[in-house]
Amino acid sequence: MQFEETLDLEKFVLAYLQRAGALTEQESYATLGVLLPEDVSSYFGEEQLLLTFDYEVAEETEDSLFVTHGSPFLDKTVESVLQRFGRFTVWYWSGPVPELPRNFEQKFLANLDFQRCRRPKVNMHMVEECIFYSFNYRCAYRSHEKSEQIITVVLNGSNGQAQTKFSEALQKNPPSEERNYSLPRAKLLSESSLYQIACQNAEQVAQIRAEKIMAQGDWQKKKELAKIAGYYSELEAEIRKKLAGTVDLKKRARLEQQLAATQADRERRQKDTAERYGVEVDIRLDHVVANYIPCLWVKLELAHKNQLRYFTVLYNPLLSEIEMPICERCGQQTFSLVPDHDGFVCQECSN
Repeated sequence: MQFEETLDLEKFVLAYLQRAGALTEQESYATLGVLLPEDVSSYFGEEQLLLTFDYEVAEETEDSLFVTHGSPFLDKTVESVLQRFGRFTVWYWSGPVPELPRNFEQKFLANLDFQRCRRPKVNMHMVEECIFYSFNYRCAYRSHEKSEQIITVVLNGSNGQAQTKFSEALQKNPPSEERNYSLPRAKLLSESSLYQIACQNAEQVAQIRAEKIMAQGDWQKKKELAKIAGYYSELEAEIRKKLAGTVDLKKRARLEQQLAATQADRERRQKDTAERYGVEVDIRLDHVVANYIPCLWVKLELAHKNQLRYFTVLYNPLLSEIEMPICERCGQQTFSLVPDHDGFVCQECSN
C-alpha cells in the first residue's frame, strides 16, 4: 500500500503558489524561491519570498522564511486556499438561540463519570457561536481496480475534536444562508492546525479503505502468484533436467544462462503481480463548509475532598448532546475523568 504525498507540506504550498500565479524556483533542498503576483503579494505583504521547509536549512539560510505547521505564513496560505482558491461554503444555524435544557444535570451529565467527586452541578453557562468545519476530500484508489471516495472530516474549530454525528444531524436540521442572531464568537484554532488534523483523520479513513481493497483482492493475487509459480517451476525443472543430462561445457553454460534468465523473469513477474494488487491512494481537498452553530459552554462545579473544582463542557444544540470531554493532559476524548493537579485527566493519565 502506498499513499501519494499530496498532503506533504512543501508540495501543498508549492501547489497553492503555482495555482495563485506565482513564479517558483527550487533553489536547493527544502528551499523555494517565490515571486508573487500583485494581488497575492498585497495579501502576504511581500513580493519576493525565500521559503524553507527544514529547520536546519532555515537556520543556515539568511532572510529565509521557515514554513511549518502553526507558522503565520502557513496560516495565511491555508486561509487563502479555503476562502479564495477552493470551494468554500458557509451555513448558519437556523433554529433559535439555544438555552440551557431543563434537567441538564440529570439528563446530559449522566454519562460523565467524574471519579472521586460528588455529582457535578452547573455553576454558570454562556452562549457563543462556534464554527464546525467540514473538510471534504476526494480520494482515489488505484489498484487492480480503480475506485473513488469522498471522505468528510468535521472538526470543532475551537478544539479540533472530530464530530462523527455532525453530518447526519445537519441533514435533519437544514441550515440557513443567513445569520439570524448576534452572538460573540468562540475562540478558534489556526486554519493550518485544523487542516493538519483534518488531513490526519482523512488519511486514517483512507488507509482503512485501502486495506479492505487489498484484502478483497488477496485471493485473486494468490491465485495469479500460484499460477506464475507453477509455470516457472515447470520451466526450471525442464532446464535442470537438461543440465543433468549433458556434459558439453558450451551447452551447460547456455542452459545455466537460460536458467538464470528464467529465475529473474519469475521474480519480475511475481513483483509486478504483487504491486498490481497493492493500492496507491491519492487524497486531495475538494471543498470546505463552515457551519456556524451557537453552542453552550457550561461550567460545572465539582466537590473533590475539601476543594471545589471546575470543568467546562460544550453543549451542541444540533446534536442535542454534550461533546465528549477531553483529558486535560493528553488531549484524548474520554467520558471518565479523574481530578489531578493538571485539572481533570483520563484514567490512563491518572495512573
